[in-house]
Amino acid sequence: MSVKSRSCKLLPKARQDLEAIWRYTFETWSLQQANTYYSELIGCFPELAAGTARGRKVSGIKPDYLALACGSHFIIYKGDAQTLTIIRILHRRMNIAAHL
Repeated sequence: MSVKSRSCKLLPKARQDLEAIWRYTFETWSLQQANTYYSELIGCFPELAAGTARGRKVSGIKPDYLALACGSHFIIYKGDAQTLTIIRILHRRMNIAAHL
């Protein structure tokens, strides 16, 4: 099966991360900035699903998990031929292994 046909699935923790990132950005900066950054983050998902963007392995986490830098965050994901699964969306300063 082609990588381009993969579906994208967000786990509940990843959805919670997105909501918290939007809320923090809104409260700290503005509605416009929150919406812009949210769009930037979710804009990476189709690129990952299509294979046009690829993360890197991170030591200390599961070997099939990859991390893609996007803005000030890492999108933690895994994928197979059918599905790209977004595990978490964590700030660069966070200890990734501790939050998985």
